[in-house]
Amino acid sequence: MSSEFETYKPRKIEFNQLLKIDDWTVKVYTITMNSNFESKQILESAIKELPLWITNAQKSILKTHKNTFLIAHEGREGVWLLMNWWTDGEMLETKVYFGDYNNPSKITETIYKPKSLVCVWELAVITHERKAWLKHVLLNSNSPKYNQYAKDVLKSSYE
Repeated sequence: MSSEFETYKPRKIEFNQLLKIDDWTVKVYTITMNSNFESKQILESAIKELPLWITNAQKSILKTHKNTFLIAHEGREGVWLLMNWWTDGEMLETKVYFGDYNNPSKITETIYKPKSLVCVWELAVITHERKAWLKHVLLNSNSPKYNQYAKDVLKSSYE
């Protein structure tokens, strides 16, 4: 009898860079099932798409706070690209894209659209970002410390 679950193995999670796009702050993280993140061309393609993705995020019916984090996750099928941005104070909106290993210059919407699926490894980054948002923004609601939030990144780890 086979299991429907794959045996869990930690994956390498790293903070990649901090970007300023228009007036948005973007934290970029990578996750890989390999020893090192190898899909640099797919990540570069996703970063080129960020201005458009940010424009689309600003169309939200909720107020955006111009702080987002991008997770580029090398998985079995390709690279999952999750753009997550803070809205309406304490809400996180997520849009999922996909980079195919065989066509690294083309980024598409997830095959699971309109769903925004998040996996157990990506939750490690989201958990850190939640804590950072609480600490620097929500617990300083009269004077949010967005600069400190931008600098508060998840250190490299295996989760």
